[in-house]
Amino acid sequence: MGFTNRIFLVLAIVAGMTLVGCGKQQCPNSSLSGSGTGSGSSGGITTSNVCGSGSSAGGGGGGGGGSTTSVFLYYFALDNTGAGTIEAAGLSNTGTLALLNPFTPPTLPSTGTDNMVIVNKQFLYVPMGDSTVQAFAINRTSGALTPITGSPFSAAGGDTAVSDPKGRFLFVGGEGVGAITVFKIDQTTGALTTTGTFQSFNMVSADSLAVDGKGNFLYAGQGDIVTPLPIVAFSIDQSSGALTEIAGSPFNLGVATVHADSSGKFLLGVAGILDQPNSATDDHISVFSIDSAGTPTAVAGSPFSTTAAPFEFAIHPSGQFVYTFGTDSTKAITAVEGYQLSSTGTLTKLPNSPFISLPIVQDCQFDQSGGAAFCIDAVGGTKFSVLTANPTTGALTHTVQDLTVTNNFPFAITD
Repeated sequence: MGFTNRIFLVLAIVAGMTLVGCGKQQCPNSSLSGSGTGSGSSGGITTSNVCGSGSSAGGGGGGGGGSTTSVFLYYFALDNTGAGTIEAAGLSNTGTLALLNPFTPPTLPSTGTDNMVIVNKQFLYVPMGDSTVQAFAINRTSGALTPITGSPFSAAGGDTAVSDPKGRFLFVGGEGVGAITVFKIDQTTGALTTTGTFQSFNMVSADSLAVDGKGNFLYAGQGDIVTPLPIVAFSIDQSSGALTEIAGSPFNLGVATVHADSSGKFLLGVAGILDQPNSATDDHISVFSIDSAGTPTAVAGSPFSTTAAPFEFAIHPSGQFVYTFGTDSTKAITAVEGYQLSSTGTLTKLPNSPFISLPIVQDCQFDQSGGAAFCIDAVGGTKFSVLTANPTTGALTHTVQDLTVTNNFPFAITD
């Protein structure tokens, strides 16, 4: 995403350091109940994970009065010495977003990261620019983080990571790395075992990583938004996670940022990248079908027009809705736009989109159930907003009081 090379600029303005991928198996349905006003009154939010054993974890603070934590939020921050740390907050089942208390923030070895990912709701992985992956086990009651035995794990450089939908493998890349390191994930402890580091003659950067919804293919966007470089595609060995570049790769798709839907049918992309919003100029989002060999092919009507030029987007875990974040002709970040994704890959604008009544945000991530989207006001900003998604219409509402923090990027959430 290009963020590591600009971290010193972010620090200079006293800010900290990203659809979306939660590193968890995809959930085909979601449910939500809520109340409140757009002004930020607390609503009663219940996230329901139909893929697992439930979405609510007790304790963890962030609510008080006997409430429980429904969603844990982890984000990069700076301590008083300027060292990188991981802070935590919780969304209670009564609709209050607050810092976890007590919570001991783990200290990171550097500030060089663009991403953190939660796998199987149990393990938090933070790829670092010092060629390591910091790994933590999540206490599902308190939200506390404990280093996983063997952490940090060595990787071939990098600052971004993604897992397959079943949480078996972790893939680590980075903007300045023409290689992807693959790890097998111990399902009990979260420990990482290196499968190998995989390169392609066609890849100079592995800045945006996406795994299809069936876990068969990995796609790497290379982060160049002036003239987007080709997307490099790999098949994933289902036993080891080893990567093999597929026939026809790389693919000139005209996009820099890629994400995949939960069905395994589609790969979506935009020409912009998250941490260079002012450079986004292409007001389209593309949808590609994925065949049995992993080849992406533009669906009928793609690319689809957007109101603003998107630099990032989020796909609802149900696979039914897509939300874009973009800039207008004055380079101002604009209201969230929403689209329905059909079974054929067609995108249709949702009613009332763009959602001008919502806070202006730069990025959102959904919890695994799709009931709540956690959004940042800016990369290295100071505020988290929670938006609730109607599972039938895709409409977004602002039902939770915003949380002010010192830094807010990168971040990861789990219900």
